[in-house]
Amino acid sequence: MDDKEEMMASLGIKDISELFSDVPKKFRKNSLEIPEGKSEYEVIQDAIAYASMNRTGMAMFLGNGIYRRIVPAAVDEIISRAEFLTSYTPYQAEMSQGVLQALFEYQSLISDLTSMDVTNSSMYDGFSALGEAVRMAYRINGRSEILLPESIYKSKKAVMESYIVGLGVKIRYYSINPDDGTIDLESISSAVGQDTSCVVVEQPNSMGVIDRNVTAVKETIKDAILIAYYDPVSLGIIKPPGEYGADIAVAEGQQLGIHMSYGGPLLGLFSFRKEYIRKSPGRLIGETTDVNGKRGYVMTLQTREQHIRRQRAMSNICTNQALLAIASAAYLSVLGRTGLRNVALKTIENSRKLTSILRKSKFFAGFPFGENSFFSDVLFSVNDKKGFESALEKSGIIGGVEADSIMERVPLPVRNGMFLTATEATKDTEFDLLKRAVGVA
Repeated sequence: MDDKEEMMASLGIKDISELFSDVPKKFRKNSLEIPEGKSEYEVIQDAIAYASMNRTGMAMFLGNGIYRRIVPAAVDEIISRAEFLTSYTPYQAEMSQGVLQALFEYQSLISDLTSMDVTNSSMYDGFSALGEAVRMAYRINGRSEILLPESIYKSKKAVMESYIVGLGVKIRYYSINPDDGTIDLESISSAVGQDTSCVVVEQPNSMGVIDRNVTAVKETIKDAILIAYYDPVSLGIIKPPGEYGADIAVAEGQQLGIHMSYGGPLLGLFSFRKEYIRKSPGRLIGETTDVNGKRGYVMTLQTREQHIRRQRAMSNICTNQALLAIASAAYLSVLGRTGLRNVALKTIENSRKLTSILRKSKFFAGFPFGENSFFSDVLFSVNDKKGFESALEKSGIIGGVEADSIMERVPLPVRNGMFLTATEATKDTEFDLLKRAVGVA
């Protein structure tokens, strides 16, 4: 009797299919149609063949959430150390002091960057962090309405909606000023009521505009929770969310030392005011002293469903992005305050180069909100969308995101809107290639 027959005899069955007797026949598959196994060498050759289908060496003008940034070599060296790379979530404090200290430093750095009281030790990504922020606002005040910018990305809203299923909250929108693309404060004021749980603002906003009105929102929304979705690199030169009254500040941290890597992995930054600490998701790392008076690090708070009664949990997030959080801490430490400011300034400088090229382009039909308000994502109108996209593709340029394909509601002034993006990593040779592609001498 072989092992399979012995196990079946022990279970009292004559056929493997009896294990699935509770599954209706219409849902059963007789075959998974999995091909025969291959040798290691054959698998490697297949992988090489698939990888060769990727186009490499193309000029990059793609952004809108994931950005090509210069990552100092020291960052990759630090997170490649076995102590970090092979470590999982540090449950056992006595075994994970190095990881806990690195995460503590990460929390401190992000809190300093945002001017917020507290930062947790990371979320999955920026969009899910926003979903968690909205749930946190609901836990704080129990109100039934969320106020979003009308131009929020469809994908961002979709992820947030998946997080609020079951809460019974409704989504409402506030308008964007048609003249300059900033927040319409009157629209927010008229929309906020006694049922408003939170108001979400973006800085820069989904149209790439650095929004000067964001600093006046807090005084407009009464006692509703203000959630700021920010660009972490932009904080090298613009006012952080803590300084304009944000109660919760979230962001996508990919720009802080994490390579694009075909769209992931990502890192969710999540900060908040200290009075809301007991309503926060995830976990917090704290500093303490041991019985001998030596400095040590512990998980100070971990209000997730695996650690406390499910009904009392603040979130069902089951892990975090510890390695990427350490990467962002390394990135900020290597650059320092001056370095981050220089990256932000170079980004602004390159976005100005980009607007200058676009203004002279044969495809150009205007900047809906002016040309000097952008941080890195540049929104403009084209007179021939297909021709523009074809010109970029033929020239080997990655970029050209259609506004109406990513925005929930495209503001009225935007007609045939397209995005191109510049960062500090955009090279002069790429700008020259773009000039030739769009007909700029």
